[in-house]
Amino acid sequence: MSGDTATGLVDHFAGKVTFVREVALKYRKPRRTASIDAILSADQAAEFMRRILPDNVREHFLALFLDGRNQVVSYFIAATGTANSCPVGAREVFQAAVIAGAISLVVGHNHPSGQTVASPEDKDTTRRLREAGELLGIPVLDHLIIGAEQFFSFRQSGQFGV
Repeated sequence: MSGDTATGLVDHFAGKVTFVREVALKYRKPRRTASIDAILSADQAAEFMRRILPDNVREHFLALFLDGRNQVVSYFIAATGTANSCPVGAREVFQAAVIAGAISLVVGHNHPSGQTVASPEDKDTTRRLREAGELLGIPVLDHLIIGAEQFFSFRQSGQFGV
């Protein structure tokens, strides 16, 4: 293609730039019974997350998007990391939360080691997401670390405001 043709295309489409992005969310279909997953405790959130998180050698960061009755309307695996880290940005989590129409959310990630000790990075991520949620009006209710047999809840431990 000659330079003139390329320039002509740019001139022709000047001012009409379209960006297309795709976000994949998993939606839960309504069940016929009244037992739609409501997240009313850290135990319930951990149980729900265990069903979604792959049993894997890498960390995965997950967000559960809740409606006004704390029922899961959607969930999103926001990041997949390495064996001992999983950086996640507030932008990705809250972009998906807005698209899902979330009223609030619970976030969590697995520790492939099975241990549920919160790292300094886990504490920083909790703080950043909590602050972003306050700013956007979509509160983060808790951050869980899922281990092999147990889980850690920042809210239950009193470290949610870290």
